[in-house]
Amino acid sequence: MRNGLISLMCALALGCGDDSIPTMDAGPGDGAAIDGDIADGGVDTGAPDAGMCDPGEIFPGRGELSAIMDETRERIVVFAGNLAAPISCMPNYDYTDEVWAFDTRCETWKKLSVTGGPGARARGKFVLDAANDRALLFGGRERTGFGMYTLYNEVWAFDLATDSWSQVTTSGDAPSVRSNAVAALDTTGNRLVIFGGNTSSSGLSPLGSSDTYALDLATGIWSHVDVGGAPSARYYHAGVVVGRDLVVFGGTPNFSGPFLDDTFAFNLDTNTWREVAPSGPDAPEARFGMRMYADEAGGRAIMVAGHDFTDLGNKNDVWALEIATGTWTRLVEGDVINGVAAGVCDFPADFTTPDLNAPERRFGFGRAQTATTGWMISGKSDCGNVNDVWKIDLTTGAWSPAGVAATDGEACNRSGAVGCTSLCF
Repeated sequence: MRNGLISLMCALALGCGDDSIPTMDAGPGDGAAIDGDIADGGVDTGAPDAGMCDPGEIFPGRGELSAIMDETRERIVVFAGNLAAPISCMPNYDYTDEVWAFDTRCETWKKLSVTGGPGARARGKFVLDAANDRALLFGGRERTGFGMYTLYNEVWAFDLATDSWSQVTTSGDAPSVRSNAVAALDTTGNRLVIFGGNTSSSGLSPLGSSDTYALDLATGIWSHVDVGGAPSARYYHAGVVVGRDLVVFGGTPNFSGPFLDDTFAFNLDTNTWREVAPSGPDAPEARFGMRMYADEAGGRAIMVAGHDFTDLGNKNDVWALEIATGTWTRLVEGDVINGVAAGVCDFPADFTTPDLNAPERRFGFGRAQTATTGWMISGKSDCGNVNDVWKIDLTTGAWSPAGVAATDGEACNRSGAVGCTSLCF
């Protein structure tokens, strides 16, 4: 049976805190639709002949996960996340320290046997350091009790050649412990750059920050690199490096909001912030929990999905931001909301008209990319967790499903089921 959903009304009425605030399901999550052939156990046409590939394992759906692209080995590496989905409109928790790999050639999953590691957590940031054949993990959180969390500011390195962890020794003026920050690698400066994040250990009173830090990867020394003009405090925002700019969009400062729709760029050469203002009326709604991809060839940041403050909350639209002009262009509209809620967590089966060429609406999903293709991995939807993988063409915004996935976590009218009595059943 599908898990229950949390509506925005539930979040406001029950005061579920940081785990439900900007989400419909009491815990930032994501989900995705499945192409009919894939949902039925078929193989995506982009994969090689079945005889060339191991059948793989079933990847358990999750939200709040981290992912990076390991192009050398033709795989996406996924770390940690929350395996639990909300039950009867209440948040649920099962944090993990699992490391999985998605074979992008065969489009199959494998759970990796790893050594060492930071332990179970969610909402950390995983960044590829290709020059050193590793991924870097910063921050995150682990639940310690009702509404309370342990936050981290550690840096861990995952060796992509050996699938092993080691903690990076750091010193200097380090960022405070936090989750849901934006992290990016400055390849020219050989730095890990961190902006914002939630610095509160209480799920009932999250607190965004507005500071910028850089870790010199050669020396292990942290420094505070704010020079004025930074965006306002926020967490669960999105960020991506395009050219020499770290572009940041959206997020939320605390439990009561507001959700944000502004865009800023941090120049990695000068350590200065500037606002990138929309140049027209067609711009994305305020949201949190979305992801961004870099279209370097087009000088654009591609923003996908997330959670807004209207209707059911989760979205599956796609927007492109031209950095030079600050112009937003919507590439994919996504699902259309056309229903009316009968009550808290009670949505009719036809609440949405789904865009079956796009993933299920979601937020807090894993993301990875090559130069031309972005990848969306798993996450939480309005109806629970999904375990799917989708590819997006970063030029056109066109989606295609990858590999085999179950329909758990999808809206009923999207999954192919008949006789749906509500959005999720």
